[in-house]
Amino acid sequence: MIQEPQGEKEATRVLPASPTMQVIHHMLAQALEEVSDRIEVTWKSSDNSNIFTLTVKSSPVGREPSWQLFQTSKGASRSLWTYQSCDTLLVFNRMIASCGEAIATAHLTAGSPPSIRDAESELESEFFYNPQEKTKQRRTVPLPALANRTDLSKRDTVLNGELAFIQISALLQSILLAKMTGRLQVDSKEGAAEVFFLDGKAVHASTPDASGNESIYELITWQEGKFFFQPQVITQKRTVSDSLDSLVIQGVQLLDKLNLIRNMGFREDSVLAKANEDVSDVDLNTMLSVGEPHLLAAQRQLYLALDGKTKFKELAANLKMPRSSWIEILSHLFKCKLVTTDSSNKTLISGKHSLVPKAIDSAAIQSVMMSLRRPDTGMFNYPAFLYFLEQEYFRGHRAGTPVSVIIFEMRVKTGIKDIIREPLPTSALNQAVVRITSAKRHNDLLAHYEGFDYALLCPDTDTEGALIFCERLVKSLSKDPLSPTVKPESLSLSFGIACVPEDFMELGLMLSAAECARTYSVDSNKPVVAFRDMI
Repeated sequence: MIQEPQGEKEATRVLPASPTMQVIHHMLAQALEEVSDRIEVTWKSSDNSNIFTLTVKSSPVGREPSWQLFQTSKGASRSLWTYQSCDTLLVFNRMIASCGEAIATAHLTAGSPPSIRDAESELESEFFYNPQEKTKQRRTVPLPALANRTDLSKRDTVLNGELAFIQISALLQSILLAKMTGRLQVDSKEGAAEVFFLDGKAVHASTPDASGNESIYELITWQEGKFFFQPQVITQKRTVSDSLDSLVIQGVQLLDKLNLIRNMGFREDSVLAKANEDVSDVDLNTMLSVGEPHLLAAQRQLYLALDGKTKFKELAANLKMPRSSWIEILSHLFKCKLVTTDSSNKTLISGKHSLVPKAIDSAAIQSVMMSLRRPDTGMFNYPAFLYFLEQEYFRGHRAGTPVSVIIFEMRVKTGIKDIIREPLPTSALNQAVVRITSAKRHNDLLAHYEGFDYALLCPDTDTEGALIFCERLVKSLSKDPLSPTVKPESLSLSFGIACVPEDFMELGLMLSAAECARTYSVDSNKPVVAFRDMI
């Protein structure tokens, strides 16, 4: 724990229980405002045997703030972990996991013991911190009372905060991992949404325009607003049919496709038109058949309905087409250059100059990309991986964002006691590529690594995010057989993770660290290993 400034008599007040999500959010906000200060909050364990201190300090050069958790027991203090992130929910989860089950239970149930509730009511408007510079006096940072926010906030809540600080997909995953029961409400400019959970599983969801699975997909596209989680609030409605893991993965993929078509000028109030009225039925069917087979009829229906006059949101409503379907359809139609927005064919007048949009040769782009891929697998080759890795390394260094590399093996166990590990046969490898491609984000890069290994390049991803991603990949690859000859029980998966700047600042050392973690994964028979957890 950070030592008391010399000559200061007043001791830091100790909270009766670990800080709530609201306190952590407020700590982060204060740290971002007061860059020179280290924000600190202290509390006792449920049995009074330990004192925990959580601190946060902003980086003066724009990197993510640094969190530290200290434990003091019998007069001896030690650091449990140091973590850099603006994701307060991840910080909250790490804190709860480090402090023990007793504290975690207090956070994940509807109510706390009366003694804790009484003590918290006395301290709900303030918490304390120690400045980093000993010449400064301790200040009290006001914490707004929940009762002043909304009627919803007057009830007991476990999680509440801003979507600006955390992605909704990470929030949903955290509720799933914690096996929480209750109601999540999200209020944003898009409207209000609610998701009910039972032991971490989503059972009912609704948004202004949909319910069930479609609501989860829509919710994942929301990037602003406030969220509240009320424990032990249940419903008898059952509208969510798929697992939350699957819905989040599909939702993130849909979000990538939505961002792509938005970058092409699409908005839901846009007027879409056919790019070429003279396309024959044969050519149209050929271009549409390249997309998802199950959406072929819907693609044709939407394309034929485009009239260049009707706003798209009205068109989708008339066709009763769910959001998840029209995002995939439009993504394919734009990719095939079959549709344009209402502004695509108009000349832009800028001062005295008339600008006509430049035609982009997608075929030329595709030919370059294909030259960097292995034709037998469709993955990028090893030199291409090194090139893109270097570019992302420089980009991340300039922007102050993390870059993670995942080096992994996929083998088949054979022989006596499965001691022989052979490369995947072609059919199984191709199926594995399909599953990995479906799970990764659009800007993640899948490639071959040296001889028979593989690599994933994940920009804007820290170690924590890479761990979650790898665990999803292990589930996806092991859920069903990759081929008739490769059963899940014979599949050997070993993932090694390293990150810049968490592990090293040098690119070569990061690759060595990822290889080291991969080797440790093989030797320990542990599917996913991060280099930071080895040291």
